[in-house]
Amino acid sequence: MTHIEPWEMAGKCTLGYGPKSIIVQQVLGERRVQKSIDVHVRVPQHKPAIEQIVDVFVKKLQITCVDIIHDKVVIRGEFEVKALYVACRPRQPVHAVEVWPIRFTAYADIRGARRGMEADASVVVEFVDYDVEEHTRAYWHKKKAHDYDDCQDEDYCDDDYDECDCDCDYDEGCHHKHKTLKKHKFKPHCKPHKPCHCTRRFDVSVVLGVTVKVMTDREVMLNSPQGLPYKPKG
Repeated sequence: MTHIEPWEMAGKCTLGYGPKSIIVQQVLGERRVQKSIDVHVRVPQHKPAIEQIVDVFVKKLQITCVDIIHDKVVIRGEFEVKALYVACRPRQPVHAVEVWPIRFTAYADIRGARRGMEADASVVVEFVDYDVEEHTRAYWHKKKAHDYDDCQDEDYCDDDYDECDCDCDYDEGCHHKHKTLKKHKFKPHCKPHKPCHCTRRFDVSVVLGVTVKVMTDREVMLNSPQGLPYKPKG
């Protein structure tokens, strides 16, 4: 076998040199959308009713499926809503109630998206808040620090909000003995008396932010005078 040194190859035709093609992934489109979900929460009978809601938050947020259809991406996922609350009991222990799973579906319009392309999606919680029926203790605890001012005259307001010592559920009625409430004249700026009714129901509003992008394969020529492309084709 004859050995040929590299410098002896000058002027001879060799294979393997010249333009080559590779397949790369480029972002066809990216978009961020919002999805709002309203969740109705009810405390089960084996747990005490709600005196005050301490905190409401979202857990186990995840995307379960991403589908691409014509010019559109469909994102599906699920999450859990958990609430910490003070029980309507004399010692006021803290309890928790969960709702799982809560499923959601969002979609984003991305021009040029087609079946078979790859997509990537992520989701974050942008807003969480709760609402509860009026004339309940939970509503009173939520609103008293924001909507009512302190009393200016003791003749018009009574600071003894626990005068009604009730430990009953709003849904079932009260079967306990209560103290007789004194009648007071109220001014608009005064805090109302603490209601006697607890509740087992409240609503949670959740706003999710979903970001999705679609990738497409593109053939790129190496060693080409045009170089690599700066944007996706089409």
